[in-house]
Amino acid sequence: MSGHSKWSTIKHKKAANDAVKGSVFTKMAKAITIAVKKGGGVGDPDQNFSLRLAIDKARAVNMPKENIDRAIDKGLGKSGIELAELTIEAFAPDGVMVILEVVSDSRNRVVAEVRLLIEKHGGRMGEPGSVMYLFEHCGIVHTLEEISEELQLEMIDIGMIDMVEDEEGRTIYTDAESMHNVIKYLHEKDITAGGTIGYRPKLNVSVPDPSRVLAFLETVSDYEDVQEVYANLG
Repeated sequence: MSGHSKWSTIKHKKAANDAVKGSVFTKMAKAITIAVKKGGGVGDPDQNFSLRLAIDKARAVNMPKENIDRAIDKGLGKSGIELAELTIEAFAPDGVMVILEVVSDSRNRVVAEVRLLIEKHGGRMGEPGSVMYLFEHCGIVHTLEEISEELQLEMIDIGMIDMVEDEEGRTIYTDAESMHNVIKYLHEKDITAGGTIGYRPKLNVSVPDPSRVLAFLETVSDYEDVQEVYANLG
């Protein structure tokens, strides 16, 4: 099916490297805590699908069980720490458009720090709506396993929009409301898959020297409170 963006492909490799370094645990913990809160305070992954996905991602990078349990407790309000979700729109060098998903215990602090980080590395913050219109909100499912043509046709019937194959596996894009059904279907077929609700650029752009933009994106994604980075770099 259609091609992948350069940044989407690199993110898979980067996630593996971050897992080796252990730097991904903090991000995973926040994702688990938010999943509990968004799930109405349900800390049982069998009753909270978003939490189950977050836990699966944490286990995939060998996050210790005690870390997972602490993150769930935070979501249940047992830690006294309140986390907030923010979506920040920005422009990377060469005008590449970026969406950052951020989770922090201090909205004012994180906005100031992310703005400084972006400007320090050649980008600029955008106003609400300045970038979002060029992205579509969708489900993003990733698997390392082969997906037959027959399974692809069946997934289209339950919400798959597109599938992209590269050296890092297969990325399946779905309607946002259909992502859970697609993952459930893959699991029923004994295919390991995980996913998230995120953003996909409607049109990728090319730049003369993508290394400068990629360095910016990697730097921003390394910031502790940034959960996800989406960019329309082709």
